[in-house]
Amino acid sequence: MSWDWPEVKPEEYVPRMIDLQFDLVGTIIPVEHAQLLADGLQRVLPWLGEEAGAGIQHMKGAEANSGDVTLYINRRTKLFVRVPKARLGDMQRLTGQTLDLAGHMLQIGRFKPREFSPFSHIYSHFVDTGSAGEEQFVQDVMRELDGHFQLRCGFICGKAQTLQTASGPLHGFSLMLHNVPPHKSLQLQDEGLGRNHLLGCGIFIPHKSIAPVAPATS
Repeated sequence: MSWDWPEVKPEEYVPRMIDLQFDLVGTIIPVEHAQLLADGLQRVLPWLGEEAGAGIQHMKGAEANSGDVTLYINRRTKLFVRVPKARLGDMQRLTGQTLDLAGHMLQIGRFKPREFSPFSHIYSHFVDTGSAGEEQFVQDVMRELDGHFQLRCGFICGKAQTLQTASGPLHGFSLMLHNVPPHKSLQLQDEGLGRNHLLGCGIFIPHKSIAPVAPATS
């Protein structure tokens, strides 16, 4: 899906949020860990759910076999939490904590702050707009980009996905935005798109290529 848009003059955007990259110590966690992780972090940081824009990135591990219900934690597996810069000091409380994810222990180590990069291609693993069908999802995305972000850019949505939560399954799609002006890239990373950012939804990260994302029907 793509739009034509008028020439955009260079603008600046100063992000309010920042990503924190935490080291992890553990062995395995459930593949369906988004709700467990959000709940565990909020028990340590009760304010997390009250901060607009705060989010938890989709956590990558290694599945031993396709269809496994557990994810292996290795040295390269990191936890990324997106919080207001003003909360940086408060995040020290998370270091050294051990989260119980359905009986699997996950120890949180030290963190490194990571500022956003204004890439023209940005990607979200799972975007939840409240619509399960692709056609309505695309309309939701266009409406939010055009209305809230005042942005018309190219985008590609991937295959339909389901995320299990305490209130039932969420339906969404991965989403690649491309040819995004630098200041809008920073704003989208800062604010996210759609709902349920603490469950890993609508969290955008820079991406160097659009090739890995399956093309959507236009």
